[in-house]
Amino acid sequence: MEQHQHRFRVNPVKSYSERMTETRSELRRYVREKLCEITGEPNAQMRWSRHAYLKDVVSRYRVRIEGWPLADVPFKNLSDVPNLGKLDVLLRGWREGTIYFRAIDDAEFHAMMADPSPWVGPLEGDIQEAEPAEEA
Repeated sequence: MEQHQHRFRVNPVKSYSERMTETRSELRRYVREKLCEITGEPNAQMRWSRHAYLKDVVSRYRVRIEGWPLADVPFKNLSDVPNLGKLDVLLRGWREGTIYFRAIDDAEFHAMMADPSPWVGPLEGDIQEAEPAEEA
């Protein structure tokens, strides 16, 4: 009779990929929670492409993200953020309140629609196509 050995990790250390996935999921959950809080909409959905964010978040709810570290982490789908360090910067910023949603008035809205680059970065390289909602 042949014995099969199973190897289990004792006190498993998560792989880099697992940590990326967990941090990305936590960040999405946290951002969605904050969007729901500021809008009062329990089903509010965050959108991560430039076009969808401006249309489905800024235009719809009249809120925008303040404090996004554009120089370090371009505003884009979190699945496209290339490393754990950048995701950690974002998660820490949201938790510490240096990145947050803020309600905007009509003048701020129109200024942002005219030139959103101070909040979402330059247009270059942006794919403007419909995207599904991020899962919570």
